[in-house]
Amino acid sequence: MKTKKYLFPTLLFFSLLMFSCVSEEKLSAENTIQSFSISRGGVTKDFTVVDNSITGKVESTFELNDLSLSVLIPTGATISPEPNTIKSINGSFTLVVTAENGDKKTYNVNINREPSVDNFILEFNIKTPDLMNTSINKETGLVTRRLPEFVDLKNLSVDLKYSKYASISPDPATIKDYSSPVNFTVKSESGIEKIYQVKLERMDVNRTRSCTEANAWKWFGGDDRTDAPDLLPYDRNVSTGQTIILDKDLVPSVFSVNLREGFYYYENSKDYNQPVVLKLIIRDASLNVLATTTTGVSGGFSGGFIPFDLQKLNLLLEANKTYVFYWYLVDGEKLGITASSPGNNKSGSGFCFNSGYSGESKVSENTNIEDSKVMFEHPWHFSIELEGKE
Repeated sequence: MKTKKYLFPTLLFFSLLMFSCVSEEKLSAENTIQSFSISRGGVTKDFTVVDNSITGKVESTFELNDLSLSVLIPTGATISPEPNTIKSINGSFTLVVTAENGDKKTYNVNINREPSVDNFILEFNIKTPDLMNTSINKETGLVTRRLPEFVDLKNLSVDLKYSKYASISPDPATIKDYSSPVNFTVKSESGIEKIYQVKLERMDVNRTRSCTEANAWKWFGGDDRTDAPDLLPYDRNVSTGQTIILDKDLVPSVFSVNLREGFYYYENSKDYNQPVVLKLIIRDASLNVLATTTTGVSGGFSGGFIPFDLQKLNLLLEANKTYVFYWYLVDGEKLGITASSPGNNKSGSGFCFNSGYSGESKVSENTNIEDSKVMFEHPWHFSIELEGKE
């Protein structure tokens, strides 16, 4: 009976001991980083884990910000700090992996970006006050631009951009006088230097472009007709315009428009024989107004080119940009007199074959001839002359 009395406690002790041993065997001691990578902008970089270190370099163009880290550790282990909280790498840091059984392992992470070798001036823009870009030859280091006479070379403000991580000397903010060539030294992050010379010149080459071929004539000015369909007498004013696209920069001095004859009353063909005023509006490609001017036409005018003096406007027409020159008879509705704009309806290419424009305002509709909403493209190319300096 005494043997049976102590049998149950003995079995219970051994059972508990065996359960404790089994439980301890289930706690893993694995605390290794099995793989490590960083990603940015769809590009992933993998790094090898050696002992307790993760080291490596990325290309100079791979920025170490806006990152996402991918770190693989054993099931049941934890890592600190959480990789998804690390968005940039600015130096070495540590990751601690803790196994199920509490064992910790520290990993030193040291990832750097290769120093950049870029030492370029990327942009050199002149504030006049609009930004005027320059030609930059990255091989020779020559920065050039021909500038109008109205730009003061001894007091220029510039907007200069150069390679990221590079340095520049002297500081562009301290340079105002470009009347003589100015040298800048751009030093890359890796220490490679390149010298750029800014050489600005005056636009001093005279240039004239003339478009005189005409085989069609468009209404220009007012209208006194009493029997015109859908029109009231002394109600409308008709304008003319021409698209200007140049192959080189030009400072315009004179723009001339052509009229086939002097102004007259269409109703009785009587000549007006009084002075009139034409107004010119210069617009950009979006038809925003850049400048305006007027010119007088004598009472004895009988046809030909009528010049507008543009010298005081201080305009620079840049190469390969679109401009619209648009002219009309001031008070054309009230005067009721007309003339005709010579045009060319043939197809072609080059300066004289850009799109023409026309416009029509009416007193009865309360429209304004200067409003771009009354303008529309015309299929003809109108007779004009443009003078200036390149």
